[in-house]
Amino acid sequence: MSAQPLWYGLPAWPLAMLAIPLYVYLPAYYHELGVGLAAIGLALLLARVSDLVTDPVLGWLRDHLSARGHYLMIIIGWALLLFGLWFLLLPTTPSFWTLLFWSLVVYFAWTLIMIPYQALSAEVTASLHYKTSFTAVREGFAIIGVLSVLSLPVALGVLPTSRDLFVTVYLLVAALLTLFLGLMLWRLQRPALALVKNNQSARDVIVKLRSIWEDAASRRLLPAYFLNSLANALPATLFVLFVQGYLDLESYTGVLLVAYFIAGIMALPAWAWLAKRIGKYQAWQLSILLASLSFIWVFALEPGNLIGFLIISFISGLSLGADVALPSSIQADVAQDLSKQQGPMNGVLFGIWGMLTKLALALAVGLSLPLIDWAGWEQQTATSMTMILWLYAGVPVMIKLVVLAYLQYTGRQGMTKA
Repeated sequence: MSAQPLWYGLPAWPLAMLAIPLYVYLPAYYHELGVGLAAIGLALLLARVSDLVTDPVLGWLRDHLSARGHYLMIIIGWALLLFGLWFLLLPTTPSFWTLLFWSLVVYFAWTLIMIPYQALSAEVTASLHYKTSFTAVREGFAIIGVLSVLSLPVALGVLPTSRDLFVTVYLLVAALLTLFLGLMLWRLQRPALALVKNNQSARDVIVKLRSIWEDAASRRLLPAYFLNSLANALPATLFVLFVQGYLDLESYTGVLLVAYFIAGIMALPAWAWLAKRIGKYQAWQLSILLASLSFIWVFALEPGNLIGFLIISFISGLSLGADVALPSSIQADVAQDLSKQQGPMNGVLFGIWGMLTKLALALAVGLSLPLIDWAGWEQQTATSMTMILWLYAGVPVMIKLVVLAYLQYTGRQGMTKA
């Protein structure tokens, strides 16, 4: 079997190691360093909003660079990321402005890497199902990266908000990202047939956006992808609060997360096999149905029910493998088809998809946390318990059922090739 998916997927490992520290641990870490929670929330919100502008712009730029230019974007992003991470994770004078500035630097560097990196999945092969191997390996390594960082506090014997943890995270990410990006840039093969369009003249970004929406396959994917991302972002945002405040299982937080992500890794090969047999959209729809049927049982849980929630975490985690690999593979198919029709489009498309993911995360934080606070979370009122139950499980299940219905309807209309 070719090693090409391996070379492509390896950088996802250290990149994914940053997700939990940046999105889960960082607010509490800065709060312990003396920065107010309101200031932390505002700084991170402003930093995330900036991505809504930079993602499509950098995606457009990527489409008008040569293959060497794509790699240059990744190299510049790598250098800027390691520089900014040092000051973000290990601040000498923590403050609102420190957090805002270095978050902006890190998010910008992250985008410089991720857009050309993800767009490569549409250019490494013309085979629809071989692309699934590339995206599945990439997302598999991403899950390994998450598991790696989740195990660090236990291995080091420190709290998730410890400076020692952030020092270790920085050193590991710096070493692994340098090694794995170097291997990818050296060993990954890019067929000439995928690059022939790069010498075409630049198109206006508005024309490109219009052509993306007018394309039936893209129009089918974009709403489903955004809504499904929102459905996933809500429980991800509220997981720690739900486990600690609703289930009273704080000491088992790590165990539950590990069970969820291990299930995702175990299921990846099965979803890739199923997608090849019945189609990517059909397999994705089955995973959405599985997640909905398993997550609805959260409403039956009582505080302290570890076994029940562990089972739910594991079964819903099985759908994670499909959720991360199959939409990404479909994205690569759409990007390849549009690039053949319209000229270079991969960067703009992956920029838009990155923007939608970040918009979903921003909406999840911006809607759920104020609602829980308004319902009296600090006082642990009955209203706040009901609110978090519905935001954690009820609303995500309803959104996923809407996605499922939308995919079924558009499938009957013939809006797909996958």
